[in-house]
Amino acid sequence: MFSNTAQYHHNELKIAQDPSHPSHLLPPAAPEGARILDIGCGAGQTLITAYPGRLTFGIDVDVDALHLGRQWTTEVAFTCGSAEALPFRTAEFDCVVARVSLVYTDIFRSLREVRRVLKSGGRVWMTLHPISLCWAQARKSGWKGRLYFLYIVGNGLCFHFFQRQFRLFGKQESFQTERAIRRALLQSGFREIVIDRSRGFVSTARVP
Repeated sequence: MFSNTAQYHHNELKIAQDPSHPSHLLPPAAPEGARILDIGCGAGQTLITAYPGRLTFGIDVDVDALHLGRQWTTEVAFTCGSAEALPFRTAEFDCVVARVSLVYTDIFRSLREVRRVLKSGGRVWMTLHPISLCWAQARKSGWKGRLYFLYIVGNGLCFHFFQRQFRLFGKQESFQTERAIRRALLQSGFREIVIDRSRGFVSTARVP
């Protein structure tokens, strides 16, 4: 039997490998020889599926997920750490992906770190949280989940209007808007920003 954590990551791997699944969403292909970093990699589902045979690195705060990933593959270099303080050299990567992970961080600090570790011409691909998704999750939970949703709303509004965020009991989460994420990317030094709402909330940008 899998633990709850292992079961979750196994399910996520199945989704990543199934193009017909409604939640299937992977970053674009990368050229051979590209160095790719996945922030909030979990057990490496995205890297295993999207970038086999590439130079891939995954970072996450969840030690159990990283341990599971090391059982799945030897192609990914897993590291425990946070998006706000990436333990990598400046200009080390050609591509950074962040699939629903930066939404749980201080987005400004994280984007500055992403900008730092990307090479000139490097790209970031990330999926974000519209408020509709946060509400859909809150509706399935009890009163504690709905109270937490109020925190997410307040944090998202602070990010939208003031470009600031705050923690609650050691946690960080917010919803994002196109305006806020575009401004945050520009202020962090990114250009060629593209926001795609056709499937979820995907934003891409390039380092000049």
